[in-house]
Amino acid sequence: MTGTRPDRRRRRQGRRDRGREPGLRECARRWWPFVAGTMAATGLLLGAYFWFPPVPAPSPLSAGGEPVGPLPDGMEGTDGTDGAERPGGPMSSYTTRFTPGEPRVRNIELAARILDGQVVQPGATFSFNDAVGPRTRSRGYVPAPAIVGPRLVADVGGGICQVSTTLFNAVFRAGLDIRRARAHSMYMSEYPEGLEAAVSYPDLDFTWRNDTRLPVRVQVAHTGSSLTVSLWGERRYEVRSAVSQPYAFASQGTGVLRGRGRSCVPAPGRPGFEIDVWRTLLLDGREVGRERFHTEYRPQAKVECR
Repeated sequence: MTGTRPDRRRRRQGRRDRGREPGLRECARRWWPFVAGTMAATGLLLGAYFWFPPVPAPSPLSAGGEPVGPLPDGMEGTDGTDGAERPGGPMSSYTTRFTPGEPRVRNIELAARILDGQVVQPGATFSFNDAVGPRTRSRGYVPAPAIVGPRLVADVGGGICQVSTTLFNAVFRAGLDIRRARAHSMYMSEYPEGLEAAVSYPDLDFTWRNDTRLPVRVQVAHTGSSLTVSLWGERRYEVRSAVSQPYAFASQGTGVLRGRGRSCVPAPGRPGFEIDVWRTLLLDGREVGRERFHTEYRPQAKVECR
């Protein structure tokens, strides 16, 4: 059975419509201008990206305008306009040791924590006593052996000279300007001969000056048996040192000092002697300074405690 008239009309209309559908060539002619324009724009953008390399980020600059490397741990760089810290490098480091568990270890740790992170600006003078402050029970210090007169006694804050002496040796090696320093009146085996700085608040102080162009930062690390002081900043001089042999020995004598109570500290006794240390400062291989540090150690009597 043949279709009705409307059906035949729709089939004829469909054939006519299919005959008018565009072919592949006609689509290509119609859309090619848009495709070509898009490809050209993409090519220009890619060419510009690869032809002009990206601009690197600016490097941090030292005071002289030269690029510098990463800052050491704990140091923060600024532009220096407010006198704050600026980039610097390692200047020196020194380590001293002590017996773990002694009361003096507590005093050493307290002073080391205060000293760590101190910054000395160019031209400024550092005072150990001003920085660390008084050594009192209220601030946590405990009695420990300290030199009082011709003998050792238990005194609050005793042993803190280990911190000042370790700092002294770091300053000595860095070639910084030592303004005021005095060795102990009696030799202590924990310290290098002739290279130490005794302190007693508020009168006996250890001071040094930052005679460089950059701030000097003090870093202190300690364990149960050692203390290390490191200095960061600008190193101006090459440092050479020499130490004499001990001379001018003085007998400790045959007498024995006897004491009692908690403040008494037993001692085996030692002869006294003198020693010299020289520090030579070199700039570009030429000697620009020479210093002599002379120390006289008094004899130590034998002490027995009851």
